[in-house]
Amino acid sequence: MPLSHHHIRTTVDTYLARNPYEREQLSVLLDALDRPGEDIASRSTFTGHVTCGAIVIDQFGRILHVLHLASGKVLVPGGHTEPTDDSLAAVALRELHEETGFPPGAVTPWPGYETVPLDIDIHDIDARPGKGEPGHQHFDLRFLFRLQTTEVPVALQEEEVGGTEWRPVDRVTSPALRNKLLKLPLPVEPEAANASALIYNFTDRPTSPHVTRSDPLLHCPVRINQPPQLSSEHRKNQRGGTSGA
Repeated sequence: MPLSHHHIRTTVDTYLARNPYEREQLSVLLDALDRPGEDIASRSTFTGHVTCGAIVIDQFGRILHVLHLASGKVLVPGGHTEPTDDSLAAVALRELHEETGFPPGAVTPWPGYETVPLDIDIHDIDARPGKGEPGHQHFDLRFLFRLQTTEVPVALQEEEVGGTEWRPVDRVTSPALRNKLLKLPLPVEPEAANASALIYNFTDRPTSPHVTRSDPLLHCPVRINQPPQLSSEHRKNQRGGTSGA
């Protein structure tokens, strides 16, 4: 059964209760929710529709990103809803599993964010004439999860995803999301930690910024010393410096 209008409205209202200053910037989403008979959960609603993302944080406070081949952008995992999804948070989990192969038990919801997204972002999507899709907007609800294990298998959805990368908070691509993550009690990005190298062998070098095709990745894990934890005062100072940059 498709996600109900009531479920989406309730989730957005709960989010705005926590972030009332965002009401104006989410006015397009609120207008869509007010239009009778419009299914904003459907990807064929080109006045704008809902997508969901998974913000996954590892034990070092790094955020999982994937290279989306269609756009050539490095983003958090995510995508469209399906009729079988029973909640918006479940959409984010399903997309995480489809794009990275992470098993369902590899992550758990961040306490306090089980049903409410950490961030909602509205962004434009270019037209895709080959698929009969005009330009439209995504109402992207991003849910927060904690990685439960230090070793997790990766099986990329190769037709859509070109690689994974764990980024420190200060390299998160979305400024709004980055600022919200800085306010969470995250572990500090390590000076030395477990690392890995992702090696791409592009056989068709694109002339545009969009990535069109790559050979399978060579994933080289490296074990390095784990980092010390910094004090809360040090973190407070670090946040202030990062936010002001």
